[in-house]
Amino acid sequence: MENKAVDKPRTSWPSVFESGWMDKFFNAPLDEFFNYGKVMNVPAVNVSETEKDFRLSIAAPGLEKKDFKVDAYDDMLTISAEHETEKKEEKNGRFNRREYNYTSWSRSFTLPENCDFGKIDAEYKNGELKISIPKVEVKEPKKTKSISVN
Repeated sequence: MENKAVDKPRTSWPSVFESGWMDKFFNAPLDEFFNYGKVMNVPAVNVSETEKDFRLSIAAPGLEKKDFKVDAYDDMLTISAEHETEKKEEKNGRFNRREYNYTSWSRSFTLPENCDFGKIDAEYKNGELKISIPKVEVKEPKKTKSISVN
């Protein structure tokens, strides 16, 4: 014979100390309650390194080449994108539905000392932005010598 627990019917408000709604609230992702998923839409980035270069791959489907801005200055590489789309359904000359969608994000990376700043290359194809940062040979710093003071 199998024993089964019988649930007690709830007749009162949930207790603050009782597991249930509090656990669900604090363990759920923020976007479930506040819809941050649409506001904070930052693409994933993969960074790899070969003997000749560093490579960044950024998943950014739905954008166009003109939406991207890639800047390199001092020792920073900043990649940003802005995209606005308009979807409309028209009936008898007036809008029954009109939606605007605006996407904007920015990512910054510190460039390594051994990169060739002037030859950074970017290509956007099939929803993926690929950035290649060629390496250069870093000259060794001059040797130092301690000189004693007499």
